[in-house]
Amino acid sequence: MSFTTRDLADRIDAELIGDETRQISGAAALGHTTDGDLSFFTQAVTPADLDGCRAAALVVTRELAESVQAHTNAIPLLVVDDAQAGFMALLPLFRPQRPRPAIGLSAAAIAGTGIEIGENTNVFPGAVIGDDVVIGSGCDIFPGAVIGDGCRLGDDVTVYPNAVLYPELILGHRVIVHAGAVIGADGFGFRFEHDEEFPDGHYVKLPHYGSVHVGDDVEIGAGTTIDRGMIGPTVIGTGTKLDDQEMIAHNCEVGPHNVYASQVAMAGSVTTGGYVRCGGKVGISDHLTIGEGASMAAMSAVVRDVPDGDTHLGYPAGPEAETLRVLLAQKRLPKLLRTVQHLQQRVEELNQRLENLTASSQENSV
Repeated sequence: MSFTTRDLADRIDAELIGDETRQISGAAALGHTTDGDLSFFTQAVTPADLDGCRAAALVVTRELAESVQAHTNAIPLLVVDDAQAGFMALLPLFRPQRPRPAIGLSAAAIAGTGIEIGENTNVFPGAVIGDDVVIGSGCDIFPGAVIGDGCRLGDDVTVYPNAVLYPELILGHRVIVHAGAVIGADGFGFRFEHDEEFPDGHYVKLPHYGSVHVGDDVEIGAGTTIDRGMIGPTVIGTGTKLDDQEMIAHNCEVGPHNVYASQVAMAGSVTTGGYVRCGGKVGISDHLTIGEGASMAAMSAVVRDVPDGDTHLGYPAGPEAETLRVLLAQKRLPKLLRTVQHLQQRVEELNQRLENLTASSQENSV
C-alpha cells in the first residue's frame, strides 16, 4: 500500500514542502532508506547524513526545515513540531499490526475459583489464573503466564508468556509485564543463628508477608525480577520503565517515572524519588535514598545517598565533576610516576654529591 505525501501530511497536520503527489510505500531509519521510503530528521542527525539519502520524503522539525531543504531540495518535507513523533504516528501505515484477538477466557487456560475478569479481556490457552484473582477490562494474559491467588490487575494490562505474578500482587492500569519476568518472589532475607544442630551457625529464612504494588503505566522488561516486601509492599511508581533483566529487591520504593536501562540491580530497602535515571548495569547498595531527578551513569556502583538532581558515576560512584577529575588524574599517573622516579634519581644524586662535599670538607679541615 502506498500514500501520497499530501495524504501523509494531512494525517499528522504537517506543512508540506515539495511534491504533493509523490508516492510513499515504506518507512525506514534515515541511513537505511530505499526508493519510496519515508524517514525523519532530527537534531541528532547532521546534514552530512543526508548525502546519498534515498528517502522519498522526510519528516522534519520546523527549526531544521530550511537547512534540510537547502541540502536536499528534491526531497519533499513534512514539517512538524516533533519529527520523531510525527514519523511514529505514520509508521503503522507501513507496518500494520495483527488485529488483537477476542477469545475471552480460553477453555484451555487453567482458571481458579472466585475470579473476576473484565470485558474484552483475553486469557490465552495455557495461562494459569489462581483463586480470587481480579483482572480488569482489555487485558491480555498470554500462554504460560501465571497469575497467583489474590492478585489484582487493572485495565489494559498485558502479561506476556511465562511471566509469573506471585500471589497477592497489585498491578495498576496499562501495565506491561514482558516474557519471563518474575514479580513477587521472596526477598533475599535470612538471619544467621546458632543452635544445637548447627553450633557454628546457619542461615534461617525470614518469611516475607508483604506484596508488590505496581503503579499505572509501568513497563517491566523481559527477565526482570521484583521481590515482595518482608512486611509492607515493594513499590514501583507510576510511569516507571524497567528494561530487561533488572533486579529490584525487597522493600524498595521506586518513585514515579523512573527509567532504568538493562541489568540495573537494586538491593533491599532503596528509595528513589521521581524521574530517576539509571544506565545499564548500575548497582545500588541497600538502604540508600536516591533523590528526585538524579542520574547514575552505566556500570556505576552506588554506595551512598544521591542528592536531588545529581549525576553520579564510577566505581564507587561519586558526583560527576569530582569523579571526572579523578579519572583525568588517573590518565596522568604514568607521566607523574616517571616524573617522581626522575626526581628520586636527582635527589639520590644530590645526596651523593652532598656526602662527597661533606667528606672532602672534613679531610681538608684535618
